[in-house]
Amino acid sequence: METKQIVVFKLLDEEYSIDIMHVLEIINYEPIREVPEVPDYVEGIVNLRGTIYPIFNLRTRLHMMPYMAMDDTKIILIHLGELKVGMIVDSVCEILTIQEEELEQKSKVLEKYESKYIEEIVKKDDRMIVILNVDLLLADDEEELINHENNSSCNAECR
Repeated sequence: METKQIVVFKLLDEEYSIDIMHVLEIINYEPIREVPEVPDYVEGIVNLRGTIYPIFNLRTRLHMMPYMAMDDTKIILIHLGELKVGMIVDSVCEILTIQEEELEQKSKVLEKYESKYIEEIVKKDDRMIVILNVDLLLADDEEELINHENNSSCNAECR
């Protein structure tokens, strides 16, 4: 019987998750430096131990109500190959081990709508947890933008 570990977090009052294999670290929310001319769901950047992470507002990316940072707000740092980004979530609930039989593919009805980010749905006890496909959270042009931010360096001296 195959198992999978997911990081469960909340957006509004709903539970979402991502595969733990993409997670680098979970940090407390910290001030984010805004950067000009980025999509509205890119809040800005943070510098964590010398690595610059573009930070996504996951609520905005998924077309939800805006968030207000609270004590429980977290940033989940993830990697997609060489790409490293952070995602703002309302709170992190738990790391959950799920069985293969607890997974259900998204239904064809949902495929017609803006649910391309849904990979699977976990049915565990009376809970329904949406597993997001982090690969699809970045479209090609957005991935190019983030890669550019990750690889940029300042060659001129600051005055």
